[in-house]
Amino acid sequence: MTKTIQKKMSSFFKGGSFAIAKQVGLFIIFLFTIYHLRSKPLFAQTFDSNSYHIDFGNFNMTSGKKSSANYTLTDTVGQNAPGQYDSAGYIIKAGFQYLYDKNIPLSFIISNLDLNFGSLTPNIGSTVTNTLTISTPTGRGYDILVIANHPLQSIGGNSTIPDTKCDSGTCSESTSDVWASNSTYGFGFNAIGVNSSMVATGVGTSNYFTNSTYFRQFADNSASETAKIIMSESAPVKDHSALITYKINISSDQAAGTYQNSINYIAVPKY
Repeated sequence: MTKTIQKKMSSFFKGGSFAIAKQVGLFIIFLFTIYHLRSKPLFAQTFDSNSYHIDFGNFNMTSGKKSSANYTLTDTVGQNAPGQYDSAGYIIKAGFQYLYDKNIPLSFIISNLDLNFGSLTPNIGSTVTNTLTISTPTGRGYDILVIANHPLQSIGGNSTIPDTKCDSGTCSESTSDVWASNSTYGFGFNAIGVNSSMVATGVGTSNYFTNSTYFRQFADNSASETAKIIMSESAPVKDHSALITYKINISSDQAAGTYQNSINYIAVPKY
């Protein structure tokens, strides 16, 4: 049985001489319940009318979480063979009540959707930040991916601020490298896992950014690039955060104007 839930939130902001707009992307949740009763074929239940077709592995009489002053009950009533089954190499948890094992609701929060660099000075890097915070229920953790709709582009599209190549000239949307020189121009970002006191820990991000001096480009949807993972973990988490630093450095030849783009973050819990 597979349920897919999609949620899209979007915001578009602009302002100041140089501005970055930001868009929160998709939440895609895959929930799997697998069961095996016998070797003979099993057939899903289906219902049809002139208006709809329902194709599902089973229909529960009830399921969910109930509580009172004296007890808390999670249940699945009506599903074939609910329960936990263990064997070498796998664990099967059949029933919706297992979603409540950790009692952690799924959430994905971005601290600031209005990112404005203000006026830029050539040869002096300018940065702004926001924070991603994710919690996942039972499962195998999460991936957070990111993609931009296009490079930073002036209103009207006549000029762009190119993506950074980093000091080595080799960083891309897939690889990060050191960007510290004021003679290296472009737009890029860094992601560092932080604790509740905003102290850098690298949790979730160390496979993608060695430290806070490492930057990379945003994947570019207009160039048919695909979203890239920038943070991930392989176990359920609660309120794990990453500080995202956005950086621009322009040359004296950069055309004046207001520049903007949309950045999409995609949080994918693993089940």
